[in-house]
Amino acid sequence: RPRRLHVPGGLYHAVLRGNHRQAIFNHVDDYVRFEEIVARALDRYGASLLAYCWMTNHVHLAIQIAEAPLGAVMGIIASRYARAKQRPLATTGHLFERRYRVRLVEANRYRLALVRYIHLNPVRARIVVDPRDFPWSSHRAYLGAPCPDWLRIDRVLAVFDSSPDAARAAYRRFMNEVPDDSDRDAITPNARRGTAHHA
Repeated sequence: RPRRLHVPGGLYHAVLRGNHRQAIFNHVDDYVRFEEIVARALDRYGASLLAYCWMTNHVHLAIQIAEAPLGAVMGIIASRYARAKQRPLATTGHLFERRYRVRLVEANRYRLALVRYIHLNPVRARIVVDPRDFPWSSHRAYLGAPCPDWLRIDRVLAVFDSSPDAARAAYRRFMNEVPDDSDRDAITPNARRGTAHHA
């Protein structure tokens, strides 16, 4: 299969789905375990998570890598969570699709569009009306809720304003704007794997 493009310091939109779209989270403990694994993977490879959303059968990550390729980070997240999830179950086979989907997000304007796209995922799926009502995304942290130390919201809020309060106010206004179709096209991973837009 074609090799993915590796750009040290690049920002990627990565999507990891359950095999056959099966649920990957069934209990609160699953989400907690997944976040612990994500935190360890980020620390190990020096990557930074700018935004996330853990849906029932897939996850979205806005992740900025360092020197280690994204595949190393995503591989350890997927493999360790799959082992932890399946260990107590009498089951075999793949928990996740064989390869995550990903897109390199190159322009700074798309960094904001990517965060909004990720945070609105539960709204598009009609799980909630307001993204604040979905507990498993970074949206609440952007609004001022406690932020885990493995989430780097500062890199996005600084694009809005140097003042934290003004940046959060600008973020709220941005979230209420109607997303531009061209922005969405630039941040959505392609269905085909290994294209020039993949990493």
